[in-house]
Amino acid sequence: MNKVTGEITVKGTIDREENAAFELHVQAKDRSASPRTTHCKVLVEVIDVNDNAPAISVTSMMNAVREDARSGTAVGLITVSDKDGGVNGKVHCKIVDSVPFKLLSSYKNYYSLVVDGSLDRETTSQYNVTVIATDEGIPPLSSNSVISVYVADVNDNAPRFSETIFNVYLKENSPVGGLIASLTAHDPDMNENTQMSYSFLEGNNGKSLSTMININSLTGEIYSIQSFNFEDVNTFQFHVQATDSGVPPLSTNVTVNVFILDENDNSPVILPPYSDHGAVNSENVPYSAEAGYFVTKIRAVDADCRRLPTCFLD
Repeated sequence: MNKVTGEITVKGTIDREENAAFELHVQAKDRSASPRTTHCKVLVEVIDVNDNAPAISVTSMMNAVREDARSGTAVGLITVSDKDGGVNGKVHCKIVDSVPFKLLSSYKNYYSLVVDGSLDRETTSQYNVTVIATDEGIPPLSSNSVISVYVADVNDNAPRFSETIFNVYLKENSPVGGLIASLTAHDPDMNENTQMSYSFLEGNNGKSLSTMININSLTGEIYSIQSFNFEDVNTFQFHVQATDSGVPPLSTNVTVNVFILDENDNSPVILPPYSDHGAVNSENVPYSAEAGYFVTKIRAVDADCRRLPTCFLD
């Protein structure tokens, strides 16, 4: 304060957010030999300017939201504040990203972050949601905050085989215990939802699968428990089911066709009347028979596939 003129001037930094008003007690005194005084009270009100940007804070947040969460499911609670007053302290919030979430104003400067679309963890397991808060000051000030939302897995995917039908070719007389096929299914879910077990469903070969093949329930590897003979069984079919460990469990099936490949493991057999070992058969030929005369026909068969025996004179 100027002691002579009484002018009151600013000598330091004024911040309305710290002191919205100042109360000054002023004394005026004359210069007489016996000075007289008077007093007054001066009230200084600080006018606000928009010098504070809004502040965003996340007051609560779910660790993860299930991927099957419905629209409207609350994910977190957001609070915004602005130290300024009047219109300078009025704040509006919005999400600037294209994400399946939205903000709902719950009370004054409180907002709920809720699901606003379908979620699929196998497509997107984490969203970074950018929230921007803007006040109504002139010029307006704004701030933003990035909120990470994690998507929790649910068992919504059944195991998948690369093919719906597998064709396997196996040589006859292969050793018992040999690997016939290795079936592997894939599950895009995670943790226990992707842990699988394999089992047989049924066969249509007329024989019990348990006497022919065995399956490793953990790996999907299929082994023979007998040696196959093409002349007895040349093909058979069975179905394998892969089941995950989710709740509830999901499964899928695959068809396996096994074709037994023939090997030359059978000798030709001469049909009667010339089939008796060591037997002597005679045929009458006219003395006048010329070259090329038909004497007789000897027939032979071979149990192997598509093998025609060739006969020679010895």
